[in-house]
Amino acid sequence: MYNAATLQDIHQRAHESLRRLIAFCTELTDDDLRRSLSGFGFPTILRQLEHTIGSEVYWQTVVTTGYSEEGTMPPLPDLSAMEAFRRRTAAVTQDYLARAGEAELNATRRMLSDPGETRLLRPADVIMRVVTHIFNHQGQVLAMCRAMGKPNEKHDLDYPVD
Repeated sequence: MYNAATLQDIHQRAHESLRRLIAFCTELTDDDLRRSLSGFGFPTILRQLEHTIGSEVYWQTVVTTGYSEEGTMPPLPDLSAMEAFRRRTAAVTQDYLARAGEAELNATRRMLSDPGETRLLRPADVIMRVVTHIFNHQGQVLAMCRAMGKPNEKHDLDYPVD
């Protein structure tokens, strides 16, 4: 069983790692950020980051109100806008966790995940999915950087343990 404090800590650490990744990406050129690379589901670094954060928004909606096609992404023309979007998104999840009790987080319930599709999900598992998703796409961004000859050599981007 999960409790809100544990999930808040895990989520906060994942976002700290994502914040560090975005900071690392400021060392890349605009052309690097927009360079399309084959072999990745989202072919540019900016699209990888947008997808990572946007997926958290999607799951927030699934857990709190049910999926709706009405949501739109804000304009994300650069890393500054991306970082602001990350901060806002993380704050919404943290707010949900601050209000959710243990029973809410651990009770499986029907959630609308796509128009006309409901799934039996447990909010705690959805939060853990968000966290693992962040690290999955962080790895893809770093692989893209290596493929461009721009490896991460000085930023600690692992799960923060301190």
